[in-house]
Amino acid sequence: MFYKLIEKKRNEWLTSDDCPISKLFQYIEQRGMMRDAQLEAIKTYLFLKIACKNQPLWKLFVDGVFNDTNIGQVELTETARKIFSTNKAAVALFQYSRLKDKKGKQLAPEMDSYIKQHADEIDYEATFKQIFYDVTYTDYIFSLPMGAGKTYLMAAFIYLDLYFAINELDNPCFAHNFMVMAPSGLKSSIVPSLKHIKEFDPAWIIPEPTATQLKRLIKFEILDEQKTTNKSNRIKNPNAQKINNHQPLEDLIGLVAITNAEKVILDRYSDNYELSLFDEGELERIKLANELREIIGNLPNLAIYIDEVHHAADGEIKLRQVVNKWTEKNTFNSVLGFSGTPYLDGAERLALSDEFSIRNTDLANVVYYYPLIEGIGNFLKVPDVKFSDNDMEAIVTNGVKEFLDKYRDTEYANGTCAKLAIYCGQTLVSKEI
Repeated sequence: MFYKLIEKKRNEWLTSDDCPISKLFQYIEQRGMMRDAQLEAIKTYLFLKIACKNQPLWKLFVDGVFNDTNIGQVELTETARKIFSTNKAAVALFQYSRLKDKKGKQLAPEMDSYIKQHADEIDYEATFKQIFYDVTYTDYIFSLPMGAGKTYLMAAFIYLDLYFAINELDNPCFAHNFMVMAPSGLKSSIVPSLKHIKEFDPAWIIPEPTATQLKRLIKFEILDEQKTTNKSNRIKNPNAQKINNHQPLEDLIGLVAITNAEKVILDRYSDNYELSLFDEGELERIKLANELREIIGNLPNLAIYIDEVHHAADGEIKLRQVVNKWTEKNTFNSVLGFSGTPYLDGAERLALSDEFSIRNTDLANVVYYYPLIEGIGNFLKVPDVKFSDNDMEAIVTNGVKEFLDKYRDTEYANGTCAKLAIYCGQTLVSKEI
């Protein structure tokens, strides 16, 4: 729910007389090529990049960037009022506890009450760091449902960063190079769609002739090679070689590398290998994986885009471990996650003290949220709801047959065919239809 506080301040910034992106956004809206979900996400993105200087979320909340609670109108103890008068982080946490959902129900009334009574016992900075997973770098999630156009939104973010970066090369807020990744388990379905980033027309969001200039600046690399090569004495991993071809890396700008996380992490990741435990083949795989990870980490002003980021939300997942290592570089820019389901697999405990904690089921670092329900009848079709018995196999079988009967030979104006998505609560036994 933190995105609600961000959105309010974003809107104030956008309507201010000195908003620096007014003309740019007027152009984007006049072109009319971006969906409302994408437009709103772009607004939030530029607000965080420009007005908030691309800072980590914990820092923004500790500094009170999104504060607007009028403490004078809230009934408080004398101690709480004194704390709130000097501690912006305390006000930010209190403001969060008083948020309400669409039904008007307060988000965290117990936290509200606890802060009022124990305002001087809470370490607010430590609490915000805990809320945002003790991540020290910029790490934002944009949540849009399937069909909203997340891939084109990624492309828009890339071009917008480069648009501002080429005018301010020394401004650390804007990325120069980009790594777009999908979680390992989804390699068959996601990486091909990410390649469509190449099809995005920057003139949809940036006026000419700058749009064409940026298009020429970008260099795409699809890191999908399966085999090693011995063509170079220095680089053996063919995917690492693709990046190495853009030397000198320290001056590189405009590289967009698209890969699956599996290419980066392979089967194992650790800083503390006991190499004697592995056979020669396994040692070679480790060296090749390290080679690719190392050269990616050397890309200057690097932004990492993670599609379906909820699969990499846990700090123990290898992909996140690799990303954390890259962020240690001085010029690292940010991590941007994209997901239609910004929820945790299980509730997390947020402790304000040894005596008080709440449980959270949402990913805290969501900065923009577009609910699925708002897309239905907009960019998503209104579903035709049909009723059947509880025979899961029969439901899927009938659905596939109906799809093939109606859409087998359908081809749309852009040359794409009709697609069928099946969501199941359990694994079905495969059966010939």
